Amino acid sequence: MAKRNEIPIVEINSDAGKRFMHLIESARKKRDKEVNGAVSAVLEAVQKRGDEALFEFTEKFDRRKLDASTVRLQQEEIAESAQSASPKLKEAIREAAKRIEQYHKEQGGKGFTITTDESTLSQVIKPLKRVGLYVPGGYTVYPSTVLMNVIPATIAGVQEVVAVTPPRDTLDPGIAYALHYLEVNEVYRIGGAQAIAALAYGTESIRAVDKIVGPGNSYVTEAKRMVYGSVDIDSVAGPSEVVVIADQSADPTFVALDLLAQAEHGSGDETAICITESKTVAENVARATLEEIGRSPAKETLEKLPAHAITIFLTSSRTETIELSDSIAPEHLQIITENAHEDLKQINNASAIFLGPHTPVAMGDYMAGTNHVLPTGGAARYASPLGVDSFQKRISVAEMTPEGLKHVAPFLSVFARSEAFVHHALSVERRVGM
Repeated sequence: MAKRNEIPIVEINSDAGKRFMHLIESARKKRDKEVNGAVSAVLEAVQKRGDEALFEFTEKFDRRKLDASTVRLQQEEIAESAQSASPKLKEAIREAAKRIEQYHKEQGGKGFTITTDESTLSQVIKPLKRVGLYVPGGYTVYPSTVLMNVIPATIAGVQEVVAVTPPRDTLDPGIAYALHYLEVNEVYRIGGAQAIAALAYGTESIRAVDKIVGPGNSYVTEAKRMVYGSVDIDSVAGPSEVVVIADQSADPTFVALDLLAQAEHGSGDETAICITESKTVAENVARATLEEIGRSPAKETLEKLPAHAITIFLTSSRTETIELSDSIAPEHLQIITENAHEDLKQINNASAIFLGPHTPVAMGDYMAGTNHVLPTGGAARYASPLGVDSFQKRISVAEMTPEGLKHVAPFLSVFARSEAFVHHALSVERRVGM
């Protein structure tokens, strides 16, 4: 394995800068066609054959033989596994839950009513009834993601939260404690695309949900994308991303650590970018990053990353810096500058922003209280973090008075007939005697 001996420093308007931006954009758009075909077959089979296909795929991919009597984890199993979580992890989960709840209680759509002589118009906010949470169970596990998904759903008023997780000999204690603490009692030991199919379409053992949330591997992500429309999903999540805007006030080691915190996810498609107007800052950050890689416990993962995965861009002004950041529209944006609050005012596109030298992205991942389920791949241009409103729907309500109907009927008639919808027009005209 070749040792990483350089962190690229490129001027954004140079040929090298344009080439690196192209590499970054290409990594964002990459999709595995083989994954697409495999997932499509799984979804179709589970939709057609229900439990039979679900258990076949579980035995094939996870080497676990399940049936309708064993697919669901009993509450006693969850509670027993939760007991074995370490006291420190339990305390951390409770503290994080408190902070996440405090932040998300301020969210959510609001209903309203507008009354005139002609009509009463209302917006009614209703929670989704049943939501499915995918909890990964592979190389690593994420108790924090259980908190980030379940807490806003509960605040929104979701009646049923059901979790699925790949079958293992025992449920991970941290996951079990988070589920138990949040009183998620409907948990199934299934994973992969077949779990997404079961949640989306329903089987004899698992009732379909209204929305699917939670991270997963490429098969899970592709399955979520393909079932969208049958159910809602949180997002089609891509590799982790961070942009750090830094000036001479930033500690180069802190910037390096923040870049590596995203790069260590290890898919090879991560985006970890520092943007600065100072060549000295760029050189110091590059040097610090190489030093941290050299001593990192995750050194093997970091040294496998392609050259563009960790990049430092040089710009000519703060305006150009912010324009570049906005064009990337990163999942995470850190602003470590002398005038961070002023720079913040100019930012339009970022899923989550972290201000100052004491707010690393890891705070948002675990303890700040903000949600770490975020749009990736540039979707921050139009999408928002997961929140309470992600588990709500708006319903429009209209009631016309007789006088109101009579007043607007001529206008409606013109509209409907101009669009060749004669019965739209007649349904109003006949009511008012036109």
